[in-house]
Amino acid sequence: MDFNLRISICRVILIYGLCFNLTHAASLDYLRSTLTNYFSDTRHHATNPKYKQLTATFIYDEFIRFGLETTYQNFDFDGVDFANVIGVLKGDNFGTYDDHIIGVGAHYDTVKLTKGVDDNGSGSAALLEVVRQLTSLKSKRKHTVIFIAFDREEYENAHFDGKSYGALGSKNGISQWLLPWIQKNYPQTVGTFSPYGIIVLDTIMDYNNTAMSQNIPPDSLEMFKKLFPDVVKNVQSDNLQGDFLATIFRTQNDSRLANEFHQQWGKMGRADYEIEMFGLAPDVTDDDLNKIAKLFSSHHINFWANNIPAIFVSDSANLRGNMQACYHHACDNLEMLLNDGNLNFLAKTSDTIAATVDKLSSGADKLSSGAPGVGKTVLTLMTASSICVFLIQTASRL
Repeated sequence: MDFNLRISICRVILIYGLCFNLTHAASLDYLRSTLTNYFSDTRHHATNPKYKQLTATFIYDEFIRFGLETTYQNFDFDGVDFANVIGVLKGDNFGTYDDHIIGVGAHYDTVKLTKGVDDNGSGSAALLEVVRQLTSLKSKRKHTVIFIAFDREEYENAHFDGKSYGALGSKNGISQWLLPWIQKNYPQTVGTFSPYGIIVLDTIMDYNNTAMSQNIPPDSLEMFKKLFPDVVKNVQSDNLQGDFLATIFRTQNDSRLANEFHQQWGKMGRADYEIEMFGLAPDVTDDDLNKIAKLFSSHHINFWANNIPAIFVSDSANLRGNMQACYHHACDNLEMLLNDGNLNFLAKTSDTIAATVDKLSSGADKLSSGAPGVGKTVLTLMTASSICVFLIQTASRL
């Protein structure tokens, strides 16, 4: 075979390998269009119920389009109807003790006045992007994956009468859907059920690499130093840049899921998009927790309360950049949030979630099937490169 012909074949193999695998990376177009068309306006039952219903219907239809077993889980509070949207991707171990379920969840509602692009259009868009990636792989899974778009996370009067009324979507989703669903489908495993846990996404696209853009509340600084000394050191040494994704987890209960997420983040490239791991030790006191309460304002708290592993990922919401002024306000909108830096930050987060869920649900212990995008691309390019080396070497012998 002619040497130049072999070089041409090599180029085709490399280009094909790259393009083929990048179809499994996060789609910036999908993320952008999803945010623009379905998560760019208020999604509140009182101030914009039509748009909120449009969003819920879109999520439901996308779950169906991507092949999930999909249902609305309806509940009411204070005379108002709400609906979680739930999609299930069954694994081969469904219904058995060996099924270690993994979940991904994000709330799609907003407070009364905000447009809610970051809080939490970003988490909802990432949720749908992960569904798109995983179902496009067309591979069988050992373990079942559950996707939940939560309603009624937000509530202007979340605490009154000495009780908390925030994050009701997950509270009702767990008690009225998840636990009964487990008892129905896994009757022989009651009491021994062992899920990998759920990744909760809330406010995840505000990236800011300017100095002093990350706030650590002064009244909580000493507690942050006590509980997360490495995080505080890293952030302060980086001139308080808001350039990282925060991952909150309990070291005793959630480490397996958190560690896998952390490993997959490191495989995604773009080192300028960093990650910080906020691991809570088992001996932390309630008094200490009250001083860092901002880390607990999402649905993961209800999974923790039900002894279900959960990690919470966030850009730190009102502790960073523009969101310090725009959190729960009208300027949490497309004009403020939708830019290339934020969109690529959201894409890396989506890829990391997809890679984490892909590996755990496939049952791969040592060799990951790779991040949808980065891992598989590396594997294919290594294979393609080996073929090219072989072609070139053999050509030189002719």
